[in-house]
Amino acid sequence: MNKSIISLSIIALIGILVFVSNSCKEPEPPRAIVLVLDENSEPVEGAMVIVKAADSDSSHTVVYLADGPKQIADTSWTDDNGKVSYEFRYESIYKVEVTKGTDRDHPFLRRGLGVLILENDKTFEEEITINEQTVFN
Repeated sequence: MNKSIISLSIIALIGILVFVSNSCKEPEPPRAIVLVLDENSEPVEGAMVIVKAADSDSSHTVVYLADGPKQIADTSWTDDNGKVSYEFRYESIYKVEVTKGTDRDHPFLRRGLGVLILENDKTFEEEITINEQTVFN
């Protein structure tokens, strides 16, 4: 009888420990992928991607990336697949501005705009098409 009570107690204790360890799990920080495409829906390599806080006019604005805070904005360039990946520290909403310089096929600067809506445990994917008509305000 005593062995069955001890066995049930141990099983109950293990169950409680498993429940507590899984229920207190820290959420994964938000991630984002920005994909830059041209007017023909082709990936754009070497486009400048700037992530800014929603109120980027403030001198106290900070973008909280996983590797540390950046004042006002973070600038990255797309890889050969037209992508830039980010890991953030907090849930938030950021503006994204993309610029690609001129080349043989594009005599004018091309730009695009987007928004990142970041949530814990999720990867937000933003597809931005750049063109010559987009103007930043």
